[in-house]
Amino acid sequence: MKLRHVTLAVAIGSLAMFSVASLPALAERADRKQKVIINGLDFSGDAAQGIYKLSRNVVITQGTLRITADQADVRTRPDENFFAVLTAKPVCFRERTEKGDWAQGVADRVEYESKDGVVELIGNAILFVGEDEIRANYIIYNTQTGTFEGRESKNPSAANSHGGRGVTFILQPRESAPPAADGKPAAKPAPTKQAAPPKRHEPAFSRCA
Repeated sequence: MKLRHVTLAVAIGSLAMFSVASLPALAERADRKQKVIINGLDFSGDAAQGIYKLSRNVVITQGTLRITADQADVRTRPDENFFAVLTAKPVCFRERTEKGDWAQGVADRVEYESKDGVVELIGNAILFVGEDEIRANYIIYNTQTGTFEGRESKNPSAANSHGGRGVTFILQPRESAPPAADGKPAAKPAPTKQAAPPKRHEPAFSRCA
């Protein structure tokens, strides 16, 4: 089956390795309750097997989640989740976090598992979470837990088997709130949601809307 311009809706430092598990960067919870829309100009698929191929101006959205690519292979599952492999130069990913800022990434290839909210950025990968930044050949980001990891290769055992640029992580300074008049720590203000993601001036983000 082949179609054109189709929308598929699914109801549902420099180191060899770096891992972050404590930064509160989980994705906006409301996104998980939104329907998934997959759009592309060219489309072919097998509904019986739940396998679909899309190309040209591919866009996957779910709430604030947005992934754009040139090509995508999508496999849907009986539980209404899906797995997608997307390629482009680059694939662009973004999603607002529960803090109200944005996670934004680019890579040559992105693999996305909707059930667990796991995004894998493969090849020339860059990920911003707020203003913190990680660069590596491979980055895995769990949007549901807010954890991410970077290394030279998707295969951990092969990560150090050849030379590479390693991983660079840039952590921006945090502003500490002044103490209250009674000397007790001031209450943290409620997070302010950014309506739109910030414009990244990195050349790799030039194709990202």
